[in-house]
Amino acid sequence: MTIYEFLPTPPVETATDPIGSPADLRQRWRALMEPLGFGERLLRFVFVGPDRRIIKALSEVPVAKRASPGLARDLMTALHGVVAEAEDQLAVAFLLTRPGRGGPTADDRQWSTLLTRAAAEFGVPIEPVFMANDERLVAVEPARQVR
Repeated sequence: MTIYEFLPTPPVETATDPIGSPADLRQRWRALMEPLGFGERLLRFVFVGPDRRIIKALSEVPVAKRASPGLARDLMTALHGVVAEAEDQLAVAFLLTRPGRGGPTADDRQWSTLLTRAAAEFGVPIEPVFMANDERLVAVEPARQVR
């Protein structure tokens, strides 16, 4: 357990406070998602504006346990269009939510890796990918690319 797991849930009003680090982003997700507990797998995402604040529009897409390259391509195509048309620089923050306990699984890491690579391919700026289940909300590092 980390010290963050013992901190009280941030008030929902803090969800749009500026994001200066991955720890800040984790707190913003906590403000939006706690109390934890999820009945289905969803990929949730928000836009982060040039002022480093979450824009108040949470979107979600149902996802399977296994990462889907087709879904990632379709999503990044759509997100690229939004980011390209925005007057200001936007980034996207992803949160994979699912039922269950424990830390990130191989499937969670596969999703993080796929989203990170697809975002790079389509030129979509993203924040670190997080996951949440019934007991924790943590960052999920993508797999290192082997060459």
